[in-house]
Amino acid sequence: MDKYIDPVSVVQGKFKIPASKSYGQRALACSLINQGSTTIYNLGISDDEQGLLRLISQAGAEVITDDDKIRIKGVSWKNTGKLNLNCRESGLAARMITPVLANAEFPIELNGHGSLLNRPMTQFDEIMKQLNVDFQSNSGKLPFQIQGPLIPVSIQIDGTLSSQFVTGLILGYVGSKFLKNHVIEVINPTSIPYIELTLEVLREFGVDLNFKDNKIEFSGPYHLKDTIIHVEGDWSSASFFLVAAAILGEISVDGLNLNSRQADRKILEALVDFGAEVQLNDGVTITKKEAKAFNFDATHCPDLFPPLAVLASFGSGVSRIRGVSRLKHKESNRAESIQTELTKMGAKISFEGDEMLIEGIINANSASIDTHGDHRIAMAAAVMALKADGKTTICNAEVVAKSFPEFYQYLEKII
Repeated sequence: MDKYIDPVSVVQGKFKIPASKSYGQRALACSLINQGSTTIYNLGISDDEQGLLRLISQAGAEVITDDDKIRIKGVSWKNTGKLNLNCRESGLAARMITPVLANAEFPIELNGHGSLLNRPMTQFDEIMKQLNVDFQSNSGKLPFQIQGPLIPVSIQIDGTLSSQFVTGLILGYVGSKFLKNHVIEVINPTSIPYIELTLEVLREFGVDLNFKDNKIEFSGPYHLKDTIIHVEGDWSSASFFLVAAAILGEISVDGLNLNSRQADRKILEALVDFGAEVQLNDGVTITKKEAKAFNFDATHCPDLFPPLAVLASFGSGVSRIRGVSRLKHKESNRAESIQTELTKMGAKISFEGDEMLIEGIINANSASIDTHGDHRIAMAAAVMALKADGKTTICNAEVVAKSFPEFYQYLEKII
């Protein structure tokens, strides 16, 4: 499906942002290991969230869907014979759920779709052997053959590639009936806010853990409590509209937790440095004021690169965004995708070590955009297209369904 975006002179609007898929997926994973009752309100409708919901149901969880909530009773991992499960295209789901599934005492095959089949997961090949798990991968990639039970030990894990492996191991340990006093030490941690988000969700289930001195100390086994979860709004989705406001007008977004552990809440810092007016009341209101170059470290929030690249493209000077090394193994090689597609629209993007350098322009060019199968490239190009000199075509525009299926409807609300 192609989507056509016309330029506008101003954006304006107010709306409630959809639920956070990072938060919602963590709540779903916790519900799988909670043998009591979990009630989730405001779960999003993205492919990633709904795919994980189907997976936990197929894994044996009892799932009852009402109009405004989902009730889930987790699994006891009784032998049901071999399971074949699929996490679709969600890297978080794959990395988070693998150690959880390793608690089963029967064989499980975990597969995926699309670009996820090419994303590296080699750390599991090394770590699962330490945890008594019979584990096989396709040369460090999906599909996985998993045969537990997982027996926790104190381990070290390299966090350079992704914090999602750490989240998976935390949940796998919490779900293990064999857990005692063990420690997970993270070497070179990245995306630390997402580790903190995992621990925040676990506290809702009565498990109080802390990430201190790059370590998580456990004293299990744990028994999760009956829990009611209200999924907060998504800062990642909101970031594109906040950037649109900073370059073209004024937008108010409700439903965001101003004290959220979501890493992408840091978009506010970039917007302030850019010169936008930022008002924090019941929600977030961004108003266009100045347009300055800025420096920003996105090492721990790499999903902000696409909206930040658009923002920087309209700053007066050269902006620098650190953390390019975190972008290679996303839905696309996201650094290359950003440079290739936004350059078509007139952006001036180069690289210097681990930094992306972006020289500001006045207006963008209309273009035909290849999304590279990447939902965030599609959304970034659509926002940049609002300041183009003509109609922009977003090819394969439906990829936004991975995280934000209503994106284009929300875009229409502000133009």
